[in-house]
Amino acid sequence: MTARLLPVFALWGALGPALAQPAPVEPSDMNAAWGLSLFPPAGTIWEEDADEVAKRLGLPEESRTSSEASFRLYPAEDMRVLGRRPYSIALTAAQGRVTGLSIIFANKGDSVEPPGPATPGSRAAGPSNKILRDYVKAIADDERALDELLGKAAGEAAPERTGQGSKLVEPARRRDWRGHAILLVSVRDEYVAVRIVPPGEMDEGGAVERVPAAELREKLLARVERRPNGDVILRDLPMVDQGPKGFCVPATMERMLRYLGIPADMYLLAMAANTRPGGGTTINDLLWAVGDTVRRHGRRIQTLSGRPEVNQISRWIESGLPVLWAINTSRSVDQLINEHTRQRAGVTDWKAWNDGLKSARRDARKLQREATEGHVCLIVGFNRETGEIALSDSWGPGYEERWTTFEEASAISQGSMAVVTW
Repeated sequence: MTARLLPVFALWGALGPALAQPAPVEPSDMNAAWGLSLFPPAGTIWEEDADEVAKRLGLPEESRTSSEASFRLYPAEDMRVLGRRPYSIALTAAQGRVTGLSIIFANKGDSVEPPGPATPGSRAAGPSNKILRDYVKAIADDERALDELLGKAAGEAAPERTGQGSKLVEPARRRDWRGHAILLVSVRDEYVAVRIVPPGEMDEGGAVERVPAAELREKLLARVERRPNGDVILRDLPMVDQGPKGFCVPATMERMLRYLGIPADMYLLAMAANTRPGGGTTINDLLWAVGDTVRRHGRRIQTLSGRPEVNQISRWIESGLPVLWAINTSRSVDQLINEHTRQRAGVTDWKAWNDGLKSARRDARKLQREATEGHVCLIVGFNRETGEIALSDSWGPGYEERWTTFEEASAISQGSMAVVTW
């Protein structure tokens, strides 16, 4: 990152000479105002190589599939963008070109995370009343400050509504600058975001381009990988890192929707599903929130009850469809799955491996799960011969594929699953 700690008064100074003239603000002045080397000297970020833009902004790779990529940074506390603290900076790309940039400022997820180190799968006690008051005030303060600075940098704003469906919409104030549509989004008690998208995308009015079911089925079947050891696993599933907050449900749904070609954002999903401050979302609320958007894309949601069984899971995975799965977990369960996955990676004798899993199946009933430690992940594969199931967590790179036995999966299952299908 460049100009990480540019003070507010320096931001105004950088903009001052340009703003005093009727001529448009130059890219160098705009970058100084943002505190990021964001805009190129000529042209737009849409014309640049996405990897180069991400590198310039200091954004680590979050996900890469055959058609899209994403880069995300959860910045340190001392970083400032547009004079305010960002909590998440995410860049999306398709076919090697940038498709959008989203900067999340004060919000009900990251802003209220209790102090202390965050680890995947951990959950802390609910936020205090003071933390709740502080994040609500921070949202209002960020909105005012960002609107003022963006106004001086890019001119007057026009009201806009973004998103698709009846629930997944955002009120925004739009400013166009040199081929970039800059949107200031503020949802009361939820979040403040600055999003940059191609102007043409906004001018289309949120039109939905449906992929015919037959074409989608063909694409999904091509993503099913069958390995010599009997693994059947889904490829090309995007990763989303939920960060140090309890956003596993909206982050996992974002992954599922994007996999099916439906645009999604976990912060918007958390807003629509009434996620609690700091995290905590019911699956039913989320499914209700995305239902209209899914239908607009010609898809439907099918809910499943009971524990995952190989005949049931194989039906969906072999069709190229991941399964959203609710579990009760604990630190010890998570460590067990990690160790199982680590050992499995070095297996060469799969018959011996299968024989060795007998004790794990027998001891599955003894698993110490926590009823309060709710979690949602994706089922992304299975092995019928070894009786194993593959899951994927929204914790960033390294958590794309983790394995456990069906007996252990049954022991931690909440009995609730869902699939987005045609």
